[in-house]
Amino acid sequence: MAHATEQAWQQPGLKSATGTHYVLKGPKDGRLVVCIHGIGAYSACFDKLAGALVNEGYRVLQYDLMGRGWSEPAVDNVDYGGAGHVDQLHQLLTELQLQEQPKDIIAHSMGGALAALYLDAHPPVHPSKLVLLSPAGLMNPGPIRPLRALSCMHGLVQRVLRSGQEGAWKQDFVVKKGENFEQMMQMQRDQLQHNPHSFNAFFQSALHFPLYGIDEQASNVGRMSDLSTFIMWGKQDKAVPMKPSLSRWERHFTQRLERESCPSQPFSQGVQKEVWDKAGHGFFLEQPERAAASIIAFLKPTA
Repeated sequence: MAHATEQAWQQPGLKSATGTHYVLKGPKDGRLVVCIHGIGAYSACFDKLAGALVNEGYRVLQYDLMGRGWSEPAVDNVDYGGAGHVDQLHQLLTELQLQEQPKDIIAHSMGGALAALYLDAHPPVHPSKLVLLSPAGLMNPGPIRPLRALSCMHGLVQRVLRSGQEGAWKQDFVVKKGENFEQMMQMQRDQLQHNPHSFNAFFQSALHFPLYGIDEQASNVGRMSDLSTFIMWGKQDKAVPMKPSLSRWERHFTQRLERESCPSQPFSQGVQKEVWDKAGHGFFLEQPERAAASIIAFLKPTA
């Protein structure tokens, strides 16, 4: 995986008119796949998966959420909420003239919640597939709710979190050694060192983005008749614990509600799931080849 070093923090892609950094690769006639990273990562975390997808003929769009990677920070901290992140993706796809193109989405952690918010705001007009990797959005509030309420503590909490970043990154991995682990750790160190906005983007997203409580939007997406979904999770996930989040996502994506015209027809094509034992929040980074094989098998058109 290519990543920045102390000698060079080089932007690998292009920037949109609104300051979003993106990498678009693969054949122009390939099926478009949009990759959305999590709260503290950036687009390079999908490099290996994107490479595997391109080899299979897909066209892949990786982009950095605002303030992460090489994207410009939000103008106002409240823009790190759900609406601001949805607008960022919509503006990027519109500028690249990809908004109306058939597309699938792969999204990790906070990116999974963002994918649901985006699809709720901009329902697909073509049959689409959604891959959710340990998605946030339906997790228990935990310490996030009191953190948001106690603004007087934000300065102290920021200092504590910043000093503990290395330990937090390590928690995403069960096996804390090896090439994949070391590459991802260095990638995160590079971002923290070279991007002065990345930590604030992470912290403000924790304050303003709906990391929990998106039941209405998830339910709306679950009713979409042309959407099929694949959820993957690591059993040892500490950042977004599988229980109770997975069962909540399954409930929204497998529901059958009455329609006036066809009461017996399911609203969505249903959901597939794959749970990995001895795997954490970054399971697709720990075992990228295995993850790519499962995801590509799901994305491929069925006969």
